[in-house]
Amino acid sequence: MKRRNLILLLGGASSGAMSVGTGAFSSVEAERGVEVNVVEDENAYLGLKEDSDDGVVRIKNQFAGDLELTVTAALASGNGAVEVEEDSGDIEIDIEPDNREEGGNSSPDNSADITIPLGNIADVTADVTSTCHGAGTVSLELTFSGAVSDTGTTVDKTRTFSIEYEPEDDATDQVTKVKFPGSSNNVKILTTQSNGSGGGHNGEVTAKLYCENGEGVRSSSDYECVPVDEAVDETNFGGDCEGSIVGVGIRDIGVFEKSDRGNGNTVDEEAARDAPSWE
Repeated sequence: MKRRNLILLLGGASSGAMSVGTGAFSSVEAERGVEVNVVEDENAYLGLKEDSDDGVVRIKNQFAGDLELTVTAALASGNGAVEVEEDSGDIEIDIEPDNREEGGNSSPDNSADITIPLGNIADVTADVTSTCHGAGTVSLELTFSGAVSDTGTTVDKTRTFSIEYEPEDDATDQVTKVKFPGSSNNVKILTTQSNGSGGGHNGEVTAKLYCENGEGVRSSSDYECVPVDEAVDETNFGGDCEGSIVGVGIRDIGVFEKSDRGNGNTVDEEAARDAPSWE
């Protein structure tokens, strides 16, 4: 899967830079008296600063000792999956916004532990995996919780980040036709004027499959990302569309219907319908 380029924003910021909240702590506890001022995140004991060139959130330990920190990530809205791991003292987050699992976070590995020595920094980076749904934004909630054992101080801070990502392999605008072979139960979504003999545009489209059996025509349960210019069948659509393939629905284009049920045929993009004739 390809990675997406992304821009990391904090909170409701609308520009490429990160704006930070005025609350330095969600909560803080200590065994002795502590006075905590409300300061910008960059100047807080747990400092957060964006490096806009790399799309990185930088954590700086400004406590009076080594910080044992847990970073937990979850998608604040929508379906998807996140996975968090520690790598050489930094935190890497993988995001799959198109994961169909419910609940906003379908991965059990959504937190990781790091140790940040006094005065040192750690970077948090985020990558959005390949998606064929075009450009988009995911809202990522990060919780930073930890303790400094030398002082008994604990910290628990939560911030929400908006991650904008750009598509690299959405081929929807390149689709020219769908080829339905006669005997083999597969199809090709073509991005070339030839009938799949070469050339074309690499990438994926968002599509669903329509199959016909003795009980009529039914569709696959949901749209899936499928490759163009290569043969695909029901296994590319979750394997839940039994029978002969009689149509392909491509999001933002329409439904390509197979008109010759026996020998197969090629359907041009101009013939795609808003809805199939059998509905």
